[in-house]
Amino acid sequence: MYPKATELRKLERDTLRCISQIGEFGRLGELQAGANAAINSINELRGPIDVHLGFTLDIRLREDRRRDSAARRVDIGALVEVSSDQKEIANASYSLIICKKQDPTNTPILRKLHFDYESPTVRNAGEPKPAIHMQVCGKLSQRHLTLGYSEQRLNALYPRFEKPRIPVSPTSIALMLNWLLLEFQSDVAAPLILRNPRWRSLVAAAERIVLRPYYESAASFLGSAQYREKRFLQSHLYQMTLD
Repeated sequence: MYPKATELRKLERDTLRCISQIGEFGRLGELQAGANAAINSINELRGPIDVHLGFTLDIRLREDRRRDSAARRVDIGALVEVSSDQKEIANASYSLIICKKQDPTNTPILRKLHFDYESPTVRNAGEPKPAIHMQVCGKLSQRHLTLGYSEQRLNALYPRFEKPRIPVSPTSIALMLNWLLLEFQSDVAAPLILRNPRWRSLVAAAERIVLRPYYESAASFLGSAQYREKRFLQSHLYQMTLD
């Protein structure tokens, strides 16, 4: 259901290198500089992944006049912890913040999402949740606080209200970033990056590394006569044994 630790570490390192080297990412200067600085923080053979990338993107809302630029702060992060033998992912959290303005110290936070994975071996059995899920809002990390974000900015989103957790497919830095560029093509860099052959190849590889195990395990469950009377959401995604 989730890629191996070595595969994910290599993918994220390759993603950061790709962002740092593709010329079109130069239009998103903070993102490119951050990716270049973070490459060596990932050891492909062992250890966690802890990457934070902050940048400005032209994100239009319906209330924005079409001719106006709407530069908004975006932060994406990846925090992945591995098992003691360095082979399996124990838990992973990919985060997204979209702001109304550019300065994290004084901007309202428009959206905050987490895309999380918790291995059954570390999950609290008393709190059912999908193994892979999206959580709306959630608390700020220490990295966000260091950047100047304030907990008060999240109050309207009720960060302590952690449920419902929404079942989703897994993600990675490349998949998150490609999704954002598809959503917000009002930024002049977005269509240029989306058409870049090297970026397209990387995203296709990321989809196969990250999404293939998830969808293959889902197809195997749904196609198996053994599980014909089992419920997919409860038995496979929540991995509960009440049936």
